[in-house]
Amino acid sequence: MRALNILQVEDNEIDIIITEEILDQGRVLKTLNAVSTAEEALLYLNKKSPFQTVELPDLILLDINLPISNGFSVLFEVKNNPELSHIPVIILSSSTSDYDRSFAFKNGADEFFEKPLEIDLLKYYLSKLEENLSLADSKIINQ
Repeated sequence: MRALNILQVEDNEIDIIITEEILDQGRVLKTLNAVSTAEEALLYLNKKSPFQTVELPDLILLDINLPISNGFSVLFEVKNNPELSHIPVIILSSSTSDYDRSFAFKNGADEFFEKPLEIDLLKYYLSKLEENLSLADSKIINQ
């Protein structure tokens, strides 16, 4: 079975733990790596020090309310960089703002989920992602 390589960009440690628990509850085979700022995410995605040896993620879970620079800067970089633009980005935010939601989609977000993450929504999205990644022979969700 194949593990889904996920990068979570989140500054709240509790939210990272909750996401990991939800993924475990959904029986998602995954490697979850987390960074806490947009700057760290950009270093990670561009394989700059200290992330030179990481593999690019299959999926990015992105909070937009981050310290210093918001998550939209990561979304812009991913969707405007030919080497990264294929990576799906799910905005995972406590924002209920219609503006944030529409801004995210206009700038290339693949999905926008409000916190707390609901396992059924995530499982549905991951099943679509599984098809797109041609993982039919290697399920990422244990049934």
